[in-house]
Amino acid sequence: MNLHNLQSTDPVCLTKLNAAMASHQLTYRNVTYHFCSAHCHERFSDNPVFFSAPRRIDEQHPIPKHHRLRIASVPQAIREEAGIRLNEVRGVSRVFIGDGYADIDYDLRLVSLNQVEAAMKDAGLPPKGWLHGLRRSLWSFVEHNELENLASQPSPCCSRPPIRVR
Repeated sequence: MNLHNLQSTDPVCLTKLNAAMASHQLTYRNVTYHFCSAHCHERFSDNPVFFSAPRRIDEQHPIPKHHRLRIASVPQAIREEAGIRLNEVRGVSRVFIGDGYADIDYDLRLVSLNQVEAAMKDAGLPPKGWLHGLRRSLWSFVEHNELENLASQPSPCCSRPPIRVR
C-alpha cells in the first residue's frame, strides 16, 4: 500500500491529513491512527476507547466543560501571559484568571482537565494544595468515565426502536 497518497483523519480533532506526513501515530487494537499534533496524540492516549469507538464522524459534538481552578497568588503580568497561553490550547474556549483562581471553559473531546492543568503549570500558574487537588482528581475521574460511557453507547442509527409495520 502506498502511504504517500493515503488520507487519514485525526480521531481527536477530525483534521484531514496525509498519513505519510503525520509526525505522530499510534497503533491501538491493530489499527494505526495518525495525529496532527502531540496534543491530539496525548488526548487519544488518555482515552483510546472513546476515540476508537464506532461512531459517525459527522455526529460528534462538543462536550463542554467549565471549572474554576484554585491557583496560587501570582503577579498580574504572569496571569495575563498565562491567559494568552491557555487560550492557545486546542479545545480551550474561554479563560478568565483572577487573583487565586482561573475560570476555564473547554471541550472535553479536544482537551482533558489534566492537559489544562499541565498547560497552567507551564504558564506559571501553580494549582492550589491538597484539598483542591483532591477535587481536581475527582473531576478528572468523572471526565474519564463520561468518555468511557459515551464510547459504549450504540450509534444513533442503531439505538432507534424498530418500526412496526401494520
